[in-house]
Amino acid sequence: MSQEMQQAWSLIRERVKQQVTGRTLYRALDALQLVTIEGDTVVLGLPHEEYQLAGHLNAPTVRKWIEQFIEEAYAIRPQIVIIEGATLHDWQLYQRKQEELRRLSEQGVRKRELETRTYTNWDTVYEQVGRKFAETPGRSLAVNRARYLNEMIDFVRDALQRIPVETEADERQLNRIVERIATNVDAPAAVVAWLILHAPTSAKTEL
Repeated sequence: MSQEMQQAWSLIRERVKQQVTGRTLYRALDALQLVTIEGDTVVLGLPHEEYQLAGHLNAPTVRKWIEQFIEEAYAIRPQIVIIEGATLHDWQLYQRKQEELRRLSEQGVRKRELETRTYTNWDTVYEQVGRKFAETPGRSLAVNRARYLNEMIDFVRDALQRIPVETEADERQLNRIVERIATNVDAPAAVVAWLILHAPTSAKTEL
């Protein structure tokens, strides 16, 4: 980072301070450092011991002034990133963490897509109902079983949109699924069936 760019950043900080008020915000601005500029991405960093002040800098009004003065100083339309740490190494760590988060998110999307594709018959739905209950944390607690039931209502309703119930065998398989859910949540099967088939969507309570 050139000395000229650092000097320009010092002036930007002072200009922002003239537009805002607050002792804590001034402290955050004083600690905020220019780490690097990569294209239109302007990386600003707070030392680890001051990172708890980041919320003050992310306030919309503050970010607006920072962006405006950076644009005027560096002639770019900045995409500002505020990281914990004030070195290029900290920026590299931040990028690796973001890449890992993106990877995990993509894995989750692919998993959900795969699960959706596998819901092609009632046998797979029956297996998923059991698996999801096995994955429910603290399922001995009534409130967690209620959350599971809440999820299963939507899950089976979605399956009903994808898989036809055309024969008596289909109805028996659907009934088997309902009974498995009812057993899992310790509720009457008829009540679970009514919730899935007839309860208004708006009546569902988020837990």
